[in-house]
Amino acid sequence: MNVIETGSIVLLKFPFTDGITYKRRPVLVLKDFADGDILVCRITSKIYTGKYDIYLDEWEKFGLKLPSVVRVHKMATLETNMIESFMGQIDNDISDKVKSIYNSII
Repeated sequence: MNVIETGSIVLLKFPFTDGITYKRRPVLVLKDFADGDILVCRITSKIYTGKYDIYLDEWEKFGLKLPSVVRVHKMATLETNMIESFMGQIDNDISDKVKSIYNSII
């Protein structure tokens, strides 16, 4: 698979902690390391309003099927082969918000 662009929203098989079961979930790609791994954060249709959450006003524009929130603090490193499909791409405004929250975490 080609390098996945930062800011892409992809649908993938997100594993549960048991390592056996998974849930299909949209995620935001924070970084493709070009070694088979990507750093992602969760996107959920359960609307959270914490300081690390970003509500996506234009969720349809980003390829999502429901109103959604990016949970920047819910990060995972996953294998690119877990990706099932490309859904969309966030815009610069959302990208700037993600970077700001990410920088406040580290």
